[in-house]
Amino acid sequence: MPEAPDAPPAVITSGGVFLPAAVCHSLWLVLRAELDRHRRDGGRVRPEVAATLDVLRAAAFAHLSAAGPASRTSPDIEAGSTRDLVTTDQLAGRLGVTPRHARRMAAAAGIAPPARGLWHPDDAQHLVSTYRRAAS
Repeated sequence: MPEAPDAPPAVITSGGVFLPAAVCHSLWLVLRAELDRHRRDGGRVRPEVAATLDVLRAAAFAHLSAAGPASRTSPDIEAGSTRDLVTTDQLAGRLGVTPRHARRMAAAAGIAPPARGLWHPDDAQHLVSTYRRAAS
């Protein structure tokens, strides 16, 4: 999604808020962490909020893919955060497929691992629930 060089940082209209793709990654990281904390505390996330987070994630990855990794303004993984990530083998087990097929399914869904062989728990859950909906 090309943006004009003098585009405002955000646009508010009667239909919603529109953000430049360059800010989506940072916002997605913060919101994902907050929603993960909320879920761990027993809270539920409304479907429209979860869908919005998916859109932010997709826009962030699309922008980063087009702009390259140098455009990232925050680290992929913070120190000590790998313990919360899901391995490819765990993801494959949840999906009931081979690790290779799990990686292919994630790529087809636009989900990229933050590190080799590791997946964010919310991305893994999104892939599993999407796969179950498609299978039923």
